[in-house]
Amino acid sequence: MLKLKLHLVLVGCLTFAANAYAQGQSRSDFISEIASGKKFSQKNISERRSTGEKGTIDRDSWSSYYADACEVSYNHIRNEQELRNLNMRRCDDGTVSFLQPDSEGWFGNEGKCGQTAASNVLYMYCGLAGHPNWYSNRFLSDVTPGVRPGTLENGLNTIFNEESACPGGTWRIQVGSSYNDFLSKIEAGLTPKFNHKGLITRSRGSGEKVKRSPVVALLRSPGSRGLHWVTITDILNRGTNSCQLVLNHWDDQYIVPCHKFGAWSWGVYDSYAVLFDAYTILTFE
Repeated sequence: MLKLKLHLVLVGCLTFAANAYAQGQSRSDFISEIASGKKFSQKNISERRSTGEKGTIDRDSWSSYYADACEVSYNHIRNEQELRNLNMRRCDDGTVSFLQPDSEGWFGNEGKCGQTAASNVLYMYCGLAGHPNWYSNRFLSDVTPGVRPGTLENGLNTIFNEESACPGGTWRIQVGSSYNDFLSKIEAGLTPKFNHKGLITRSRGSGEKVKRSPVVALLRSPGSRGLHWVTITDILNRGTNSCQLVLNHWDDQYIVPCHKFGAWSWGVYDSYAVLFDAYTILTFE
């Protein structure tokens, strides 16, 4: 039974992106923005995007929460196309959401959502772009399908410690003791505890600009039993019935009611209690 669970646990971490990249990427392929001239953005609305259902997760389950296709491109960044070749995509609010590469392995059991979350936070903390496939066999590989929380924690700490562009600190697994404690840990994690030039600034719908330190969260994706890593970039209206979380994944952005996201996080324990805890996140301290 345990072996069966190990096989199934991260099958849901499947992809909707068809953009592949050479597996031989080296550390020199971590690149940062090279700016020139006045800031100017445009939408790449003609860009080919993958849609539809794959494996145990489909986008229809998320459609009610869809907020942004993340199709912004900056013309004042001289190497913008290089960044995009590494699967980086910009959202309207100033955050990024990397394309998730295709799953690998037997029946696609090696999903790349953990690697994609790593790309998201590396860019939003350090200003460095690395293709999600780069992490797979170097820092985020373990014996289970997908990426376990401990593997993601160790891999991110190794990368951040080795990259001088990243702030000093430690990635830690946090497990909420309840739904309210879960939200408190997310809110605390999103609040920067340091000032660093690479840290992302998010523009809220009200026009307010806030520095955010993104949080990585594990959930059971709606409409499936597959587990999935997402990047949380903001929490809105905390303490009210309209509390929402802003999530970046699959080169898109979604805004999900807090209570709904809490239920998805509880689903991790509900389906895989032997292996994982509910209310599991990774925060940078």
